[in-house]
Amino acid sequence: MKDSNMQLVKEPHRLDWSLITVVALLMTIGIAMVYSATASDPVAWYKSFWFRQIIHFTIGWGFVVAILFSKPRLWYNIAYPFYFFTLLLLMFVLFVGGESSHGAGRWIGMGLFNIQPSEFAKIGYLLVLSRYLSNTSVSLERPFSFVIPGLLFVVPFLLVLKQPNLSTALVFSATTLVLFYWAGLRLPDMFLMLSPVFSVIAAMSQLAWGGLMTTVFVVIWRRKLPAFISASIIILNVAAGFGSFMVWNSILKEHQRSRILTFVNPLRDPKGAGYQVIQSKVTIGSGGVTGKGFGLGSQTNLAFLPEEHTDFIYSVLGEQFGMIGCSIVILLFWLLMLRGVNICQIHGHPFVNMMVVGSCTILFFHVFVNIAMTLGLAPVTGLPLPFLSYGGSFVMTSMILVGFLLLLRFKGEEI
Repeated sequence: MKDSNMQLVKEPHRLDWSLITVVALLMTIGIAMVYSATASDPVAWYKSFWFRQIIHFTIGWGFVVAILFSKPRLWYNIAYPFYFFTLLLLMFVLFVGGESSHGAGRWIGMGLFNIQPSEFAKIGYLLVLSRYLSNTSVSLERPFSFVIPGLLFVVPFLLVLKQPNLSTALVFSATTLVLFYWAGLRLPDMFLMLSPVFSVIAAMSQLAWGGLMTTVFVVIWRRKLPAFISASIIILNVAAGFGSFMVWNSILKEHQRSRILTFVNPLRDPKGAGYQVIQSKVTIGSGGVTGKGFGLGSQTNLAFLPEEHTDFIYSVLGEQFGMIGCSIVILLFWLLMLRGVNICQIHGHPFVNMMVVGSCTILFFHVFVNIAMTLGLAPVTGLPLPFLSYGGSFVMTSMILVGFLLLLRFKGEEI
């Protein structure tokens, strides 16, 4: 385990008020931004997005309190049952049918509100993978060590991808890679595992693919892996690269290639797929250093920016509070991550470490991808920004992860 050499720091049993303060500040900023982005909506205050967001956070804090009254051993024990329960919810959405939005069926209607099973599947997957990897390491030298965690990953991944919900499926991938690393997988081995995926992308350029394959050969030679494993990696890379080249040039039609290129670079279609990114960059840029002031953003108030209270809430922040406001929010997220690292320095149990690292990974992946998306540095994937973007199920998921961090710091030794 990666925490095996980490020096543990003894601290008294107490709540992490620093973490609570950081989350409360982010929530306050989020509610203010949602209010500003939707203030012109002609609805009663009790039906407004900002008021419903307050309700979401209130329920979320209820989850946090409930988690604090539990023990880490409970979450270890219910990891598999909770995981399979979330799979049932995902299968219900897929086979029975869920509420649809923007062409995707992702929600289960519950009367006054909807739940998004893929959000809670993140929690189930985090629990089950943390439990499994806390007892078993993974290594490329033992290929069968990936069979069970691979099965645990692929089922929810495919169910979520089928909705379709690529962005959330990528969250499962990020969580898996980080926890594999924390369970003992070396960085060169992670590169070799991912190299077939890289080959699919690099195959668009002979030079890029040649450079990738050269790197693969060098890493394999330095790692001195068994011949069977080395040969399998090379064959997979060749098959992935050749298959990608054939599909791109012989199977995909021109309009299909155009869609893919536009997804990677939305600026190719400024009036279509690239419209959101362009408006987002304009919105952030118009805020300058100090911003235009709370509620004074023209891009926001005139509704030039789509999905401003959800996916592009960071753009609203940038327009109204400028680079200073954006920097403060990034600093708060960084402090939140540091509090997670601090838990790993206090408690050395593998399950505690896995849960903490996994929780921080899920939150940080959302932060990184969302901000990169709004700045035009990543494709528009639809991942919300924790504690700032409007949303019910995602708020619950984020607060549950906060509850885990508080619980594991407070009672981590009771596992």
